[in-house]
Amino acid sequence: MRNQTRIGISSLIFNLDKALKICEDNKSINHIEIGIDNIFDCDILKKYKEKIKNLNLSVGIHLPMELNPCEDIEFIKQKWIEYIILLNKNLNFLDISYYNMHLGYVITNRLKKNKEKYLNNIVNFFEEISLKEKNLPITIENTYTKGGDISNVGSCVEDFTYILDCNDNISFCYDSGHDLICPSNYSLLRNKIKVVHLSDNNGMEDEHLGILNGKLRECDLQEILRLNPEFIVLEMKFEYIESSLQVLKKNYPK
Repeated sequence: MRNQTRIGISSLIFNLDKALKICEDNKSINHIEIGIDNIFDCDILKKYKEKIKNLNLSVGIHLPMELNPCEDIEFIKQKWIEYIILLNKNLNFLDISYYNMHLGYVITNRLKKNKEKYLNNIVNFFEEISLKEKNLPITIENTYTKGGDISNVGSCVEDFTYILDCNDNISFCYDSGHDLICPSNYSLLRNKIKVVHLSDNNGMEDEHLGILNGKLRECDLQEILRLNPEFIVLEMKFEYIESSLQVLKKNYPK
């Protein structure tokens, strides 16, 4: 991994106090990714500005899971774009390293019939954001889908190559836990990877276990570390943070 890779943890607003205490107690953590669901969360986050600064933490923002870049209803799509622009404006008191998001979801039968249409919706979504807010740092994350009436877009590498080929300003976030559930050859995107979400699971449920507590093998971890990301986020239950940091140190000695 590159020397400047920053090691972080993930947090939501409600457990930010506990997350920052973990960062304070462990100096190897110098990044935090915070999930923001509502604009008013920005006012809550502002109260932590000095604490984040004093801990020398870089900050990433995970946008709401409900956000749907492949939205086919124009009115709703525009509201999501407005949300992202307004959120960025309200977070101007922080130097945000990236905004991370999933690619959205579609009624399964419609997606099967015309996937390219929804991928083009996503391309257009990011083009419209770029026109309104230049240089907004966005990462898009692989996810998983299990079928049913609604399917997630972004559970295979082809979805991302299509989108990233159309937009040079977007980066990729590789999620190891999601890849365990819906495997794909994301190493093809290594030149686009900015963020890695590290967690483990049983290959069926997104359990957010610590590293090597599920199906992830040590050789898999070493391959992930060779992706050379700018940020590694331990996206797992807090109880696994310390043991996972020890595994990281073993596989990535300074």
